[in-house]
Amino acid sequence: MADRPVRAAARPGTGRARARRVLTLVPVVLVCAFLLLPLLVVALSSFNAENNFRFPPSGLSLRWYAEVFGSAQWLDSLGYSLRLALLVVPVVVLLGTLGGYAVGAGNFPGRRALGLLFLSPMAVPGVMVGLALLYQLQRTGLVGSAQGLWLAHLVVTFPFCVRVVAVSAAALDPALPRAARSLGASPLRTFLTVTVPLMRPGIVAGAFLGAVISLGEVAVSVLVAGAGEATVPVRIYSAVQVQLEPTVAAVSTLLLLVSVVTIAVLDRTVHVSRFL
Repeated sequence: MADRPVRAAARPGTGRARARRVLTLVPVVLVCAFLLLPLLVVALSSFNAENNFRFPPSGLSLRWYAEVFGSAQWLDSLGYSLRLALLVVPVVVLLGTLGGYAVGAGNFPGRRALGLLFLSPMAVPGVMVGLALLYQLQRTGLVGSAQGLWLAHLVVTFPFCVRVVAVSAAALDPALPRAARSLGASPLRTFLTVTVPLMRPGIVAGAFLGAVISLGEVAVSVLVAGAGEATVPVRIYSAVQVQLEPTVAAVSTLLLLVSVVTIAVLDRTVHVSRFL
């Protein structure tokens, strides 16, 4: 009998706590819906049976995926984008690892200024970065070349790789490299055998971000690529200027699927989501 008033008095507090949890979840649900619903609309529209881009689709069909894989233009753009990403990622990982370690774990005058310099392209609109690169590459005759586009993608992806590697480097235990040095290891061997393995999740995350950003870059690619081979985003941009067809949605869905599968595999293996 004595317990009943206590339970009765606890019920209003429990109800208020439940209400607070629900109110806390409302913004989260709204933000997730704002981010995911457009992707869902594009993905479902890619299965539309009719020759138009509409949602909800009037019928389900894989004809647009078959058209993408049967189109020489789309396959050339996909191959060009993948080759470009494969050339960009190793270099940006090397530079980003060195830069991220210097910014995250370094102890020298001007470290913060150097970090701001490395991250500055992230704070500048992509169109301005593209115009600056266009001006510089015109002076060297690299506009419209694969080398020029490769350099432009390095500039765009480098800050993201530096950022995630710097987070990983800042979390390092400085006692571990010191222990390796006290055992006779040289600075280079300590960095390669102790520091780099400890930063591996951040390095993998930087490589993933570099690949995704390279595959999806539009503003810089449009200004620098010229009239030669076009990457997938440039091809999509050109296609929607004429007519919005479901093939565009199919290509976008394929790119999204590749990104989701890649990050899921990396998260299971190296827990890459801690640095994204």
